[in-house]
Amino acid sequence: MTQLSARVQTLSVGAAYAAAGFFWGALAASAPAVQARAGLDPAGYGLALGVMTLAALPVMQVFGRRVGLIRPWAIPACMLSFALGTAALAVAPGLPGLILAFAILGAASGALDISLNSRIARIEEDTGGRLFNRMHAVFPLAMLGASAGAGWLRGEGVGLAAIFGGVTLILVASASIERVCGRHQTPDALPARRGTASLRGVALLFGVMAACSAFQESSSNSWAAIFLETVRGAAPALSGLAPAAFVLGLALGRLAAHELEARLTARGTVTLAACLALPAFALLPHAGPVWLLLALFLVAGMGVGPIEPAVFRAVARGADPARRGPMLATVTSVAYMGYLLSPPILGQISTQFGWTAMWGTAAVAAGLVAALSRVRPASGQTGLGG
Repeated sequence: MTQLSARVQTLSVGAAYAAAGFFWGALAASAPAVQARAGLDPAGYGLALGVMTLAALPVMQVFGRRVGLIRPWAIPACMLSFALGTAALAVAPGLPGLILAFAILGAASGALDISLNSRIARIEEDTGGRLFNRMHAVFPLAMLGASAGAGWLRGEGVGLAAIFGGVTLILVASASIERVCGRHQTPDALPARRGTASLRGVALLFGVMAACSAFQESSSNSWAAIFLETVRGAAPALSGLAPAAFVLGLALGRLAAHELEARLTARGTVTLAACLALPAFALLPHAGPVWLLLALFLVAGMGVGPIEPAVFRAVARGADPARRGPMLATVTSVAYMGYLLSPPILGQISTQFGWTAMWGTAAVAAGLVAALSRVRPASGQTGLGG
């Protein structure tokens, strides 16, 4: 791969991350309106969000085994499927339409995660560069703009159809760009059936760490705007800043982790990050002014951000190219359990025990990441290092 080709492909992958971030940012800021349109309470909305992950899990297992064989088409196909789900969400007529849209979005999102991580690993392998943290930082930065923008648009009276219709066009454009920039990729060889035992033990450890990270990320993306708007009485424009502050923290945390890679081991970085998120989540229900709540969401995001890039980079570098897709699919499937469990669990907790207990559960997940980051895999297995 030439330097110019690597740069073009990196920019294209970054555009795909940005397009996905636009969707999730718009959804986070529009969550109160989506919930109200479907006529759901917090517990019901949490269960509806869980449909995304239920749809993603089987798709990821099948797609992960084939992503290397359809590499030139993988990301564009996922982006177009994502656009279809977003268009369905734009016009979803009540609960049945919402469930259908979430199912399509979950399947597309899971496959897209595998495709993008596999693609980054290939570019890193070909160029010797370090891209995981930087590419994963593009996603929350796009979420930041979309979350704040969608909150402002809702405050101006713009409806869900217009907001998600615009995101649909962005996703289609990104798919077209990626198809042009990535058309010269070569498929991987068929996965080997042997030689993966050394990775299987650590895959569960990494997957659980990523699942805890996903649990925390989903807690803020799903409930931050609802918390400010329905509990603290903030206006839509202000409530939209809550997920925006969190995703800004995600980006800052990942960019900081990229700079710290030369000074700290991945293990030390993840431990430090988790210890930053824990008190931030614990203090959320006790903070009074809106500015303090936004600051805590920012700090929590900085603690959550570095975890998933560290996990996926370790797996991608430890697996041979032919097994990279299946291994990423396995770890991503376990990680998605965090996205699956977070909405229904936290929705039930907030309904039954209140918001203090809900944000406290997110703090416990951060503590579990800190503990797991200190576990050293058996000799010969790939770990976080240090």
